[in-house]
Amino acid sequence: MNPLIDEYLKYLESVCGFAKRTLDFHNRICRWWETFLFEENNKPLLAAMPEDLLTWIVHRQHMDIRPVTIRKEMCVLRTFYQFCHDYGRIDIDPSACLPEVICDPAREQEFLTVQECFDYLDAFDQGATDGYRNHTMVALLWSTGLRSSELCALKWADISLSEGTLLVRKGKGGKQRLLYLNDRIWAQMRQYFEKYKGTSDDHVFQSLTNNRFTKGSKRRGLSQSSLVNIIRDHGKNNGFSKPVSPKTFRHSFATHMAEAGVPLEDIKEMLGHDDETETCIYIHVTLEAAKKLLKDHIGNPERYF
Repeated sequence: MNPLIDEYLKYLESVCGFAKRTLDFHNRICRWWETFLFEENNKPLLAAMPEDLLTWIVHRQHMDIRPVTIRKEMCVLRTFYQFCHDYGRIDIDPSACLPEVICDPAREQEFLTVQECFDYLDAFDQGATDGYRNHTMVALLWSTGLRSSELCALKWADISLSEGTLLVRKGKGGKQRLLYLNDRIWAQMRQYFEKYKGTSDDHVFQSLTNNRFTKGSKRRGLSQSSLVNIIRDHGKNNGFSKPVSPKTFRHSFATHMAEAGVPLEDIKEMLGHDDETETCIYIHVTLEAAKKLLKDHIGNPERYF
């Protein structure tokens, strides 16, 4: 038993308040990593270099471990070496110069290109009530990365048309977050409100009867199942080869933000994630690209030897 790992686990429990299940996962990964590092490169834990971590990733990929699992393992190792650095066990963190995530490219259907998103939106008949509503819903999903449950729960009280903000009141885990609307969707939401009105307690996106909004006490918010069917059927009916769902636009939002250079920490906050490991599913960096990043990165320990 390595006392350094024991000390790390005690830190996670007493300082970070990690649950037993999480502690067990960190313990398991650290022990595996220690054995691998010694058997493959004859190195102790504190002598690891960035290339050793990349070798671990390749090793796990060859074992057909899912990319999401490898991402979680890398999160453990980053946390471990950050602990070692912060508490003076190492001068330089070997994981600091690795990209936020290294994984296989996402499956094609997981997100749409910018042009595909515009093509999808342009296929709606905005002259019809349902077409205009559906166009606005999808535009908002793509512009904000909302979950389907968050969009369906949205009420006019949650949107400030004067400030261009949107408050998610019932996010995952009961968390709230404030989002800023870009100029295009902000203008569209103002037009949508002017056309169909509604009180502060009304759902923004409502069920329709005979292609009309229901009135009075019968006004009901759109259900998640209806939202899924609308988006899926629109893609099928307009010749999209990729299956499209509400989550597709959440993936697309995050991917396009990353491609535009938005920091991962900011994307994490916009998506309402607890940590960057969840967000990393949307960022796609190949192993070869990661190796190229290592050579000149200021955090690479090899620069200092």
